[in-house]
Amino acid sequence: MQSIIDIMDSIADLYPDPVQRLSVFIGMMERVGYDPTSRTLVPTMNETTATSLRIVILSYIGAAVSQIEFDSSSQAENILTGLKPLFEAQMGDSNLDSQAFNRLKRLYTKTIADISTRGSVLPQVVEFYVDPTDMIPLPVLAQYIYQDGSMADDILLRNNSKIIHPLFVNTTLEVINNG
Repeated sequence: MQSIIDIMDSIADLYPDPVQRLSVFIGMMERVGYDPTSRTLVPTMNETTATSLRIVILSYIGAAVSQIEFDSSSQAENILTGLKPLFEAQMGDSNLDSQAFNRLKRLYTKTIADISTRGSVLPQVVEFYVDPTDMIPLPVLAQYIYQDGSMADDILLRNNSKIIHPLFVNTTLEVINNG
């Protein structure tokens, strides 16, 4: 078991960003008997080993979640929505003994409570509609939305793939709802 922990620690070290690390661990779950489409466990060649690996992965998922600094309640809610089925599927695994089930249930409860508590105090991400016929400079939009033109950088970072040029914005944007 120690070699598995060493491997998982090495993977965690490779991804210092906890959101990216979380994504890697979720992908690993899909390779050891979790079907994301049906949100259920599927048979593997060795169920006992797959069950053990999934529990270890879920432990590392819980650790990654505790290190995430959520930027919005929307981000926290999205992560929560993605993690619940993973834990629920594993808790339904018939290969779990009562001790493993109870430990997994505690991890699940703590992880969900952590995300919910920290995410609930943050603002939501909302869409801000800009008429496609308008060409508005990003600092003007930031001033209108936040009463602070310097927030243009935040809007640009959040919408980098949508904004072609910051002086000519004419697309629907994702912004933090501060009100």
